[in-house]
Amino acid sequence: MDKYLSLPGSYVFVRREPEGANAKRVLLTMFEDFLCPACYQASTTLVPQLQAKYGERLEIRFVGYPLVHEESRLPARAHAIAQEMGLGEQMQKALFTAHFEEQLDTASEGGLAKVAHSVGLDPEVLLSRLDKGDGNTEVDKNLALGQSYHIDAVPGMIFDGWIMAKDLSQENLETIINGLLERKTEPAKKAQKTGSPEKR
Repeated sequence: MDKYLSLPGSYVFVRREPEGANAKRVLLTMFEDFLCPACYQASTTLVPQLQAKYGERLEIRFVGYPLVHEESRLPARAHAIAQEMGLGEQMQKALFTAHFEEQLDTASEGGLAKVAHSVGLDPEVLLSRLDKGDGNTEVDKNLALGQSYHIDAVPGMIFDGWIMAKDLSQENLETIINGLLERKTEPAKKAQKTGSPEKR
């Protein structure tokens, strides 16, 4: 914990220790409302820039978090179902594209059927599962997780399961990521320095 107290950037600790962190890469969990313009902007501009810069050193998980709009629970459920079927990333992108670029009503079953078709998911399967209430449990879990992190605005960004970014500018996010990566490599560097010399 001590080595993280000097971590640069604008953030707040929301846990006492990392959760789900990896020694070689930073985990960014992004909470987003699929009807939120700021989430769309972050998903289509900020996230790709971070992915391009850090590659495999940055893992990003998208979490449907219907916080702003009550009707956004339906697309969040659709995303949860698609995620279960291995199409979560495709559905996440398609939901934003459909709503903000194609002006489709993704809070309606008709709109979601078109989105499902665009990602290779049978629309009838998706609508049938939505009618059965599927996705509700997953969305409730997402809401509970976000609330435990005190996320009251979207997009919400959590690093390594315990650090919440306060400033979502690219500069600040890169500052936090760089700081975390540096601290992850410190143990390996120290081990190399303190390693016993080879015997001749």
